[in-house]
Amino acid sequence: MLFDIPDERGGAMMEQRWGNPLMCHFPLIPIIRAVPMPYMALVYAALWFGALGIALGYRYRLSAWLFTICYWYLFLIEKSFWNNHSYLFGLVGLLLACTEANCYWSLDVYLGYCKSRKTVPYWNYFILKYQFFILYFMAGMKKGTVEWLTGYSVQNLSEHWVFNPFKLILTTAQTDYLIVHWFVFVFDLTVALWMMWSRTRHVAMVFCALFHLMNSRLFSIGMFPWVCLATMPLFYPFDWPKLITSYAETQAAKVKGVFRKYICSSVLNSNYIQCPSYTLQKQFTAEEKTDEGSDKNNVLNGEAEKINSDNELKDLEQKTNNERPQHKHDWKVVKKYITLAFIGFHILTQAFLPYSHFITKGYNNWTKGLYGYSWDMMIHTWNIESVVVKVVDNINQEEFFIDPSFYTPNDRWTRHGDMVHQYAQCLKERVGILGNHDFYFNLSVYVDVWCSMNGRFTQRMFDYKVDLLETPWSPFQPISYLMPLLDEALSWRDVLREKEKDVHSWNNYSDVVFIADFPGYDQEKYLPPELTNITITVLNGTVAFQPELSRYMNAQSYRVKNGEHIKLEPGTSHKIINIGASPAFYMYTFANGSEALNFKDSPPKPKLPIRQELLRRLRNMVKFARIVGAKVFEVFIQLKFCS
Repeated sequence: MLFDIPDERGGAMMEQRWGNPLMCHFPLIPIIRAVPMPYMALVYAALWFGALGIALGYRYRLSAWLFTICYWYLFLIEKSFWNNHSYLFGLVGLLLACTEANCYWSLDVYLGYCKSRKTVPYWNYFILKYQFFILYFMAGMKKGTVEWLTGYSVQNLSEHWVFNPFKLILTTAQTDYLIVHWFVFVFDLTVALWMMWSRTRHVAMVFCALFHLMNSRLFSIGMFPWVCLATMPLFYPFDWPKLITSYAETQAAKVKGVFRKYICSSVLNSNYIQCPSYTLQKQFTAEEKTDEGSDKNNVLNGEAEKINSDNELKDLEQKTNNERPQHKHDWKVVKKYITLAFIGFHILTQAFLPYSHFITKGYNNWTKGLYGYSWDMMIHTWNIESVVVKVVDNINQEEFFIDPSFYTPNDRWTRHGDMVHQYAQCLKERVGILGNHDFYFNLSVYVDVWCSMNGRFTQRMFDYKVDLLETPWSPFQPISYLMPLLDEALSWRDVLREKEKDVHSWNNYSDVVFIADFPGYDQEKYLPPELTNITITVLNGTVAFQPELSRYMNAQSYRVKNGEHIKLEPGTSHKIINIGASPAFYMYTFANGSEALNFKDSPPKPKLPIRQELLRRLRNMVKFARIVGAKVFEVFIQLKFCS
């Protein structure tokens, strides 16, 4: 986490993420908002020092709760950066704050802040092991869907070099289907069980380690693979560190004994020192026997004294207990029941949350629930084709188009109806800050997102005819402006793959985009001038094609049916209207001339850029330290001279 905070948590870029007052943010709870810079730097500093305290076991309880509170604060104020492993880190931090992980091998014990204990309650291990069991098992359960098992999720992943050993006996398509989808499904579903069973534990550990190492090369997911590697020993018996140290001490003692024997024999055989070994051995044996006798006497006397003192203590305790008032419930027993209740609550919650989306309907889109606590990792592959944000001045009847990336930290919001609604409200506030106040109170916001999921047709996700400022949203009600996923085209996916292969075979710069639209809806599209050989072909349905006035087109509408196509001119706009009674499916084929002009023969990337990654993380750490230092000094100056 010391490396993760500057990198994945945005510590090295906190000025860009939190320093712009016009930036839109997407909090889970509206009343929990981000504090402005430079105070956000204090949150990051507390988070980092909390992680350091946990790692060293220094002031552990304070450090763990400091880390947990700061982490969940950052987590709750920005949904657009959520993913499964950031949610996992917050859970593990919360669980560690409740355990007694500082009672052994920690600075707290060394410095005397905590008494050394050789045992801790077993639930300390169990709850952490259960959390990672849920991680693996739920990931497998979520992959048991048609989308994953038919191979449409994360397509072409097997082209990565980490799958080269499998491709010695399998084709790329077979590797993608059998290894990436089916083997990973079985692996996620069962690996935690294999790691808990002693007979299969070692083999399962090897497979699990290879799995996480491959993930570290395949995806940009920060420290998640390394955290999973570090937590794999949780599935071994809880005393494995002591067994390893005991074995190491035994081996070191053997080596030390052999070394001493060699030194002693060398000294005794030298010409300078005469050592009658028999006399010395006899003398030492006699002395050892004398010492053993005296030790036995001391032990017997000590045990007798201990028995007497123990009896006196028991009598004193019995007398004291008789004098005390009898309480109905002993506090220790009550504490155990409270702990048991919290453990049971956590177990049930973690088992229920991944399937709780029938309650939180407002966070559902084409998939179920927020991408964060569902453990549906890598199941849905999204491809955003375009995002159009239109603001209408209802007083002057004027339209304005906003760059969708101007006020937002990333494009995650475009795929979630709750964040789209938050974006519209934020955009209204930003326009009010920058523009006319009458305009601020009389505007409408429309968002048109075109997206493809798991190899389907690209289609609009939200109803672009709905004014988002006039549409209510509730976390417990379905999103009214969400357009349904066109599953009518599921049977087309194999056809789309074949057509895509055919178009890509034309030349190195040819491409294709597949579009689906609803009856009565239209799409306006501008064709960049760098595109050439542009053709629109209707695959199913009936559409009206409306070009803009040009030397090739007279701006009249054309009716286009199944199998018909029209040549299009670069640098022009047109409109496609679905005039049929059912969804229309069509495709654009084109060649991108800019790719041919800008093509450069770049050197091959290294397969294991470990050095580059370490340097990047170290640079982010240094940058993070500089920002925190500067902002803390700025806060100090403000408090001292501006108060």
